[in-house]
Amino acid sequence: MKRIKIGDMVESDYGKGRVIAETKEWIIHDDSANNNETEFALLKSDDYYKLVGELEFQTS
Repeated sequence: MKRIKIGDMVESDYGKGRVIAETKEWIIHDDSANNNETEFALLKSDDYYKLVGELEFQTS
């Protein structure tokens, strides 16, 4: 799987937005695609997430 980095756009079971922090075990992303200020912490080993492209991000 492609390495996730800050600024990437991801979609999870919780929302869709930009990665704001990333560690060996966790990804923290916002829900900016839904015009929401909520942030979510995903455990890489347990939670579903995927990278999404710019167009997919903008049209949601």
